[in-house]
Amino acid sequence: MKIKVMLLGALIIMSLLLASCVTYDAPAEEVELVDDELADVDADVGEEETVEGTAEEVEDTEEAEDLEETVEAEEVVEEAAEEVVEEVVEETTTDLSDAITIEVDESELVDLTAIITDPDEDEVTYYFSEPLSDEGVWQTNYGDAGEYEVTLTATDSVFTVEQLVLLVVNRVNVAPVIDTLTSLSYAEGDEIVFEPSVDDPNGDSMVITISAPLEDGVFETDHTSAGEYEITVTASDGELETSQTFTLSIEDVNVLPIISGLEDLEVSEGETVTLDLNIEDLDGDEVVVTISDPVGDDGVWEIGFTENGEYTVTVTVDDGKDLVEESVTITVVDVNMPPEIVDVSLETE
Repeated sequence: MKIKVMLLGALIIMSLLLASCVTYDAPAEEVELVDDELADVDADVGEEETVEGTAEEVEDTEEAEDLEETVEAEEVVEEAAEEVVEEVVEETTTDLSDAITIEVDESELVDLTAIITDPDEDEVTYYFSEPLSDEGVWQTNYGDAGEYEVTLTATDSVFTVEQLVLLVVNRVNVAPVIDTLTSLSYAEGDEIVFEPSVDDPNGDSMVITISAPLEDGVFETDHTSAGEYEITVTASDGELETSQTFTLSIEDVNVLPIISGLEDLEVSEGETVTLDLNIEDLDGDEVVVTISDPVGDDGVWEIGFTENGEYTVTVTVDDGKDLVEESVTITVVDVNMPPEIVDVSLETE
């Protein structure tokens, strides 16, 4: 509005300058035109004053309109953002409607052959994408279950075409595998640490159990452990299980009998010696005890009045495997006894 007023003002000034320089009797029509333009200028000026008079009302109205426009702009931005997200999701989702589906089981060999024709009878080369080789070969293994999007690309050196192949590898569960177990040999007193080597082709978690006496994987043998044990190892993946058995041999190591209670003795003639023996065999073997003279195997010796002196008595214990000997010294003190009159008789010639 202000620009328009300035232009009209400039036009009027130029007209006045021309009028002062040139004597010109303007036609009535031109005079009317100038009068009309001056009237329009007065009207515009009056309108501008009116606008200025209501500046506050206009300012309030503009703020309201600006707020409304801001809200509308935010709504437009949100809608546009939602549309962009939807477009991105659509772009990242592969269209499998035209895919060729091939299904195999884990551990099977995938060997794909493509039949490709060319109307021009041009030479065509083709190759497959991973996990296949360029020739379309892949030896699957246990644990490869899943869906694979494979692209077959064919070209005649001018045009290139692609075909999507959906390769589905089905899971095949197999039982855990226990490495071959061989017989084990140990001796009494040995510490046995046993840990079987077990693997699950599918990579499943396993529960491994071992029969006694190796159920904890460690066996501290002692003098009573001799013998042969059939040990069974079982591995389970929760669905399938495998078992294997081996022999554990523990050789007997003889523990010698223990003789206790023997002490050197000093006795007098006329007394009775009784050896108080304590024989212990940790293996539980049956033992045979032998005691040398003058005591004897019964362990009792009634000492006469002529047997003073020092005696070494040997105790021998036989558990059927080994002999154990211990000796004891018995000192017999002389005891003088008075004469004893037995009888009186008459001598004859």
